[in-house]
Formats: sequence, structure tokens, C-alpha cells
Amino acid sequence: MENSRVFAGIDIGGTSIKFGLFDETGKVLHKEQRPTMAEKGAKPLMHLVTNIAERLMYFAAEEDYDVRHLGVGTPGAVNFSTGQVIGTCPNIDGWQGMEVGKSLREHLNMPIWVDNDVNVMALAELKFGAAQGAQSVVCLTVGTGVGGAIVINGKLWRGANYTAGELGHMSINFNSSIVHSGIPGSIEGYCASKAILGRLRDAMANGMTPVFDKVLDGDLGRLTIRKLFAAVKGGDELAISAIDETARYLGTGLAGVVNLLNPEVVVIGGGIAEGGGRFVEMVAATIKELAFDTAVEKLSIVRASLGNDAGFIGAGLLGEVG
Repeated sequence: MENSRVFAGIDIGGTSIKFGLFDETGKVLHKEQRPTMAEKGAKPLMHLVTNIAERLMYFAAEEDYDVRHLGVGTPGAVNFSTGQVIGTCPNIDGWQGMEVGKSLREHLNMPIWVDNDVNVMALAELKFGAAQGAQSVVCLTVGTGVGGAIVINGKLWRGANYTAGELGHMSINFNSSIVHSGIPGSIEGYCASKAILGRLRDAMANGMTPVFDKVLDGDLGRLTIRKLFAAVKGGDELAISAIDETARYLGTGLAGVVNLLNPEVVVIGGGIAEGGGRFVEMVAATIKELAFDTAVEKLSIVRASLGNDAGFIGAGLLGEVG
């Protein structure tokens, strides 16, 4: 593939950093991942990202790939013009304020583009995935947190200060005792992994169901989202109810977003959406029940199709379509 046009991207997640190379058709040519080790702090993480970027560019050079820029997706709102993280990042202590773009440009001496992780996922799904051909899209991820991105007229809408799309911080119950990031009853407060597992632990405080007892080897402390979906696969009614309840919360919030923006497509990704069960279908049913009939008439509500590759693919596209 000598001198062929190739795109490079890095996706910084709370748990792992995914990175890779892909061609103009979206075909992944190379990909790897490394633990984020966020507990070590912001500076070691920036050193790790720099090392990964250098390694990726070295590999591209060895393969004679024509890589003209590097894109990076990161948690938190990002000043797209400078590549600085300006939003809070609860999972990476000290990451807010990090000059990701400036640091990488100094080390690699090449064009660097940086954006929010859900924004880059939206770009990937728009170009190669579940939202191909759409002009108006709401994209979200449901996992450790709930993040969102908005596409209007085929372009990312970043907002006046690059913070557009923070769907997880919309309140669906202002009188709730659940306060997350200072907001009572937020979508993230109800739908993030920690919230789902917390409700399940409360429900099984006095005893586990037979399926959960088997899945967890009798130890409730082993409960994780992966174990939850194992119980869903095993037909456990409590596990299925937990997923359906979460879908109802999310769908309630998204119904308002659909009324506001009237998008063509809602794309739902992240660990909860990809775990199995009928989560996306239940979210869709709730949106269609609660939103205006005219707003959902031509609406598609779909599961993200690019999986773990979406982040680095979307990041790699930043220099072209960002």
C-alpha cells in the first residue's frame, strides 16, 4: 500500500487508550490498545499518549503510509481551535486544562486535531457507521458516563464554547435525591454504570437471585456491568428489569432532545448499548411514546455500528471533516 492515503487516530478512554490506522473507506489497517492508568494522574497519561502517538507514526512510516495528520479523542470538552481540554474529567484527575494538541504538536511536528470523545465517535458513525447519509444526528454513549454529540446540517455542532451535546447532565427529575455533578436527577445520575449497579446491589442486599448467585459465585461484590449482561443472557428477571428501567430513564430524557432538535437519527453506543438485551429497543420505544408524533415520524433510533473502533476512526477524521 505504498503512498496510499491513511488516517491515524487515538481514543483516550477512562479505562483504555485505543489507537489505529484506517484507509479512506474506513477499513482498519492497524489497531492496538493500552490501559489508560488514569490513577497515575494527568502528566503520566500525557506522556503515555505522546509515546503512543510516536509509536503509531513510526509504524505508519515503516509501512510507507501517507499520514498527514493525527487526531485525538479525549474525555471532557475541548477547545477545538487549540486542542486544550477545557471541560471537567471526573475519571482523570488533573486532565482539565491539559494542552493535548500543543504537547503533541511539539513532539511530533505534524498537524494535530483534538476533540471530545463522543464528538469523534459521532464523526465515525456519520462517515462510516450507523448514521451514514444523515444530516441531523444525536449521538450518545452510555457506560461509565453518558456523553453526547450533535450533528446539524452534516457538521458537528460544538456550541459557543465547545460544550454542546452534554446530554448526560440534563435533569429528568429535579426533585431527585440523586445529585450528580451538582445536578439533581440527571440522565447520567440514573443511567451510568455506577447508578445501575447501585440499584442492583440495593435490590439484592437481602439475597441474590439464583442466576446472579451463579454468575457472581455467591459474592455480590463481584457485580459488574459485564456480569449484569451475563445475568440478562441467563434470563434473570431482575437483570432484565434493571436494563429496561435504565432504558426508560434514558428514553425520557432523549424524548425532550428529539422534540428540541428533530434529528433524522439517534445513535446509541457505549458499553450498556453494546452489552446485549433489548436496551436500544426499549430506549426507542420510550422516545416514541413520549416525544411528539411529528418529531418521531421519520426518526431512526439505532445502535452504534463501529464499536470500539469508532473513537480512533472519528479522531482520525478530524483533520478532514471536523
